[in-house]
Amino acid sequence: MRINKDTIFMRYPSTWWHDLWREGLVSGNGIIGTNVYGGVKEETTMLTHHDLWHNGCEDELPDVSDAFVRLRKKMDEENFREASWEVVNALREKNYQSRLESQLPVADLKLEIAPNKGFENYIRGIYMDRAETVSEWKDGESQRCSQLFVSRKRNLVVKRITSSEPDLNLVFSMDIHQNRGSDRAEKIAKHVFDSKKIEWNEQYITYTALNDDQTIYGAVARICPVNGTAERTPVGIRVRQSSEVVVLVRLFIKRRPEEREAVLSDLMLELEAVEPDYEKLMREHSRLHRKWYNSADFSLQYRGKYHCNEDLLAEAFAGKQSAELIEKLWKYGRYLFICGTSDRTNPFPLYGIWGGEYDLIWSHNMANENTQMIYWHTYAGNLLPFQKGLYRYYNNRIPTYQKNAKNLFGMKGIFMTAGTTPGVSSPNQVVPVIMNWVGASGWIAQHYCNYYRYTKDEAYLKEVLLPYLMEVADFYEDFIEFYPDGTIHFYPSVSPENTPGNFMPPRHIQMAHPMPTTVNSTIDLAIVKEFFTSLCEIAKEQNLYPERIPTWNRILASIPEYRLSKDGGIREWQDDRFDERYDHRHLSHIYPVFPGYEVNSLHKSELLPAFKRAVDLREIDAQTGWSMGHMSAIYARLEDGEAAMQCLNQMAKSSLTNNFFSLHNDWRGMNISLCMDPAPVQLDAIMGYVNALQEMVLYSSEDLLKLLPALPADLQKGSISSFRYMNGFVHMKWDVEKQKFQADLLAVRAHEMWLQLPKEFDGYQISCKNSVVEQEGNLYRIRMEENGSVIITL
Repeated sequence: MRINKDTIFMRYPSTWWHDLWREGLVSGNGIIGTNVYGGVKEETTMLTHHDLWHNGCEDELPDVSDAFVRLRKKMDEENFREASWEVVNALREKNYQSRLESQLPVADLKLEIAPNKGFENYIRGIYMDRAETVSEWKDGESQRCSQLFVSRKRNLVVKRITSSEPDLNLVFSMDIHQNRGSDRAEKIAKHVFDSKKIEWNEQYITYTALNDDQTIYGAVARICPVNGTAERTPVGIRVRQSSEVVVLVRLFIKRRPEEREAVLSDLMLELEAVEPDYEKLMREHSRLHRKWYNSADFSLQYRGKYHCNEDLLAEAFAGKQSAELIEKLWKYGRYLFICGTSDRTNPFPLYGIWGGEYDLIWSHNMANENTQMIYWHTYAGNLLPFQKGLYRYYNNRIPTYQKNAKNLFGMKGIFMTAGTTPGVSSPNQVVPVIMNWVGASGWIAQHYCNYYRYTKDEAYLKEVLLPYLMEVADFYEDFIEFYPDGTIHFYPSVSPENTPGNFMPPRHIQMAHPMPTTVNSTIDLAIVKEFFTSLCEIAKEQNLYPERIPTWNRILASIPEYRLSKDGGIREWQDDRFDERYDHRHLSHIYPVFPGYEVNSLHKSELLPAFKRAVDLREIDAQTGWSMGHMSAIYARLEDGEAAMQCLNQMAKSSLTNNFFSLHNDWRGMNISLCMDPAPVQLDAIMGYVNALQEMVLYSSEDLLKLLPALPADLQKGSISSFRYMNGFVHMKWDVEKQKFQADLLAVRAHEMWLQLPKEFDGYQISCKNSVVEQEGNLYRIRMEENGSVIITL
């Protein structure tokens, strides 16, 4: 392999016993995914599709709004434990059975490679800048290589196996995806095992199966030896004495069973028309991939020998990450995101498009933290168009969300249950911690509002964003109650997945989410405040909804200032009847600092120490991979770079596999996170890592831009290019030791803002074009015209 800054590589094959896919080499074009694992004799390429799911059920939601009335009545009587279960029990009594789907792998492309003398110098990795997976090794006198990418141009999988000598003896086959030792798969995916059909001749392999929605899906592979011979055998297509074989694979999903023959015939004709020129196909693909991969850059100016993933993680495990690892994890997180979703496909779920089991735990889109975390990095990281897939997904489910609101609460507008999959958007995780939380739609609304702030696309605002936002407004207007003194009475209210300390059972009793149903959780109040503040701003700017603004202003005026706990941190529940609990992974009550913008160094800065105290009180062995990414971003917002980087050090030593997949937790009984075995893959964590790094070097809100606000010792030298702030682009390069700094701000529209420059440097020189800069204390007031620029040097 030609190792460079855009390459990750490993010296060992996948080693996670029974689940080798967890450490595979992944690629994708947002629609089709591949995961290559195995070894130099037996190699598997798992084929996946973003929209292929199974084993879910969307039941008809009964009207249980009378249970909600009883819930509130019991809460008014302070009978919180019984109230918590009212709606849940009503649904169970009516035998309501909705459940989330799981991702369904399309098939496995199998490759068996006959050895010569045995392998030497094995290496495998990913060229991230062209989304190509590679395995290389020497066998006897031959140098061998297996390569793969998923074409963005043609929407097909392209694979090549080469040898320096015409000595490749290979067998290609295709079958149902199955893990070693997976004794449950045949029960869970019985419809697949019973219906699979595999056929092949000397050139083509076809695979089809029946999903539980009675549609068929499958793949067609064309085997193209450049030289040598190919023949049909009882186990697959055998290629003999070749030096190069190219394989082209096309996938399909959701077709009627009676279309099977026609679909396969059409796909074979399509593949026949493709010239099997690997390099030519790579060139046309890589141009499209690099558009997104190079849309922004983050560099720590690392120079020297590049190291394999195993060595980088071993160094991190011993204490802290190297500059090489930090930079590569930023690139790899973006790589996974770009390969795993698009502006036209489903949102990026927790496993991306590479889930390798039939009953994955938590493979859905989870909007009480995880989905949001996956998309946080897209703002500064200049990947805004990918947000459109998120909006399409949620907007398409508005009719179901309206029914949820009506049948559960007797209210207008929408109720978005936190967990959804493409085919299930009615309530599914029927437990109080999910059913009684109404904050998901408001939190997701932050993304809608921020997209408009970054783009100012008025047509898209009116066509796509506002229809969703107004449904959220309808619900909150109905849902919100007021105490006699005019203050907000928001109930039921949940701080996601946490239970107040005074409602927790004794430690020897293990119970998930014992009593989450409260009044005025801090996150719910923060979401409501942020939502209606944003909506008022948009309405006034666009001269819309004048008759509703007074209602929204009343709600905003009813929300009191945040109060502190006896330990000096911001309370997680703003009602004294609910005590703090620090033994938890979620950091929901820090929402006003991050991911919100309500509290920062320009606004309500006097509250920042109390928010920091609340984060410091969280217990380390209750954390997860993703919570450390979230905590890191919070510390960055608090301008504590060392604490922010320490969170990422903790994630790197506890929650990464050798292929840099991030996990929910450490599975080895260490003391940095909670322990769950096997630890689920959760790629939101590495997306949170990407975002946290970006937060350390750039903060952007509507009226404030900070450059290098939380610079730890590990980031004392570096550069960024094409990072976005709300109204423009930032290019920046710095070296603290040599006291070198330059930042270029480029405006995409006219705007005004405050600018905070790094405290690590002195003697700034500022030059402007179509801009005005005035210093006021430690800040600079900047007015920029469209296409204006500000250049800051020393």
